Amino acid sequence: MKESSFDIICSTHLMWDLHLFQRPQQIMSRLSQRHKILYFAPVSILAYCKFKKVRKNRIVKVNENLTVFRPLVLPYGEEYPWIKELNKKIVIRFIKAFMKQNNFSNTFVLWLYTPLAYYLPGKLGEKAVVYDCMDDFKSFLGTPGYMETKEKEVVKAADIFFAGGETLLKNKGSNHKNATCFPCGVEVDHFGKAQDTSKPKPTDMQNITGKILGYYGAVDERIDYDLIHYLAKKNKNWSIVILGPIAKVKKPDFFDTTNNIHYLGSKDYKELPSYCAHFDVCLIPFKMNDPVTEHLNPTKTLEYLATGKPVISSNVPDIVKHFSDIVSIADNYDTFAKLVENELANPSEEKRLKGLEIVQGKSWDAMVKGMESIIEEHLLKK
Repeated sequence: MKESSFDIICSTHLMWDLHLFQRPQQIMSRLSQRHKILYFAPVSILAYCKFKKVRKNRIVKVNENLTVFRPLVLPYGEEYPWIKELNKKIVIRFIKAFMKQNNFSNTFVLWLYTPLAYYLPGKLGEKAVVYDCMDDFKSFLGTPGYMETKEKEVVKAADIFFAGGETLLKNKGSNHKNATCFPCGVEVDHFGKAQDTSKPKPTDMQNITGKILGYYGAVDERIDYDLIHYLAKKNKNWSIVILGPIAKVKKPDFFDTTNNIHYLGSKDYKELPSYCAHFDVCLIPFKMNDPVTEHLNPTKTLEYLATGKPVISSNVPDIVKHFSDIVSIADNYDTFAKLVENELANPSEEKRLKGLEIVQGKSWDAMVKGMESIIEEHLLKK
């Protein structure tokens, strides 16, 4: 691909190294091979003082082209409008100063992942605004009531709208003049390492026995904890292993009191294949028929398939539509448990091979190339 004709200012709600390695990090790390990028997520001074992880590395040079920056803003912006307005000015000033110091091109794209960046379009001199819609924010626990209104402002300001799934495209971008669906991709080679089961279990899995039902990802409001508890009680010989950071919810008490549930905490992205290698089935135990899961296009679906393991999911609409022939899908607890039993007793080689074939064409690299082409075409018309 030819060298970039644009730089990128990326506003996001996900800190680079404090959250799971998700869509923004996957996309920006690849774009940085050809584009100069500032990836920023504002941090309240209170959070900065309270959390050691936030204080560490406010400015990080990920590579030659990619800088992660956490500008400090004043607390209580939601309670006091004057503080919110001042914080907007602080962020804009920080961005402009950074661009000047780092010789950013006058041809740059403002790339948004959060509706809370609604005030940025038109304030920085960008040549185009991209909104990459990855979630239905209004359905998330603790989301401010004005989030939906601000997201509509962002969609209206965006020259280019990308959606992380078809449901998101339909519900949020159907009227946009330049909207494209780019479902999440997968690093096939990375997760393919899980097919090698000859290596010993990670240290914190070595005492876990029986058939292992594994989940990794955010431990948040999307998960159906009653379903997990049901599966644990259904068969005491199953061991349910859960990996990931706890976010916006309290850790369920039964995680600590149920002998065959093993919450092992958050793991680095590079460690995941070594854990998945010892899963007997991979779980997507999200809430069924719930607004919080209606728009999901779980990245882990493709990642699980790349491991070659059987995948069992609740009836997330995008998974039902695109993967029902290779992912076992349940619409109630009893069916979910029976699917686990079936996959453990008789895993489908046909499904496994088809899943491995499908992921070959779903790489993050191919997806990013498609996004770049759309942006380049738009800029040529300017």
